[in-house]
Amino acid sequence: MTTSEPRPRKLLPTWAVALIAVLIAGVGFVLFRYVLADSPGAAECASVTGSDDAATVATADCGDEDATFRIAVKKDLSETGCPDGAYRELWTGENLLCLMPNFRAGNCYAEDDKNQSFRVSPCEGPDTIRISQVIDGTTDPSPCPNGSGLGYPEPPTVFCIETPGVS
Repeated sequence: MTTSEPRPRKLLPTWAVALIAVLIAGVGFVLFRYVLADSPGAAECASVTGSDDAATVATADCGDEDATFRIAVKKDLSETGCPDGAYRELWTGENLLCLMPNFRAGNCYAEDDKNQSFRVSPCEGPDTIRISQVIDGTTDPSPCPNGSGLGYPEPPTVFCIETPGVS
């Protein structure tokens, strides 16, 4: 080989190319999963597991029995508190979520202490509640039988509650 001839380029070994591809895929996954993916937003339904600081939230189809909450309000961490009402406050890495029950008319629910929520349940239990009606657009419980409603200001919703297991 003379000094005027270019030196042949060395190719990267196959294992190095594979390693680089895996690293790029891993970085892409982390970016999508933790940086670019949106956290659940207002009006979406959610499944919550765990309680207090150990709770995790995941979006869920509102018709699923696991979708025990509806995200009523989503706030930046710089904002404080949920609206007046029986909201469950849940802090994610970047937001405060104000959660209200995802009750559906005709269903019965029992407390789920482990997840600080309600779960769909048979109507016979002594601590079971039955949702007779869901009224959107108001916080006034007077249309409920005996005025037994639970109102939320955001979004304005009233759940008419019966206690079938109580005589």
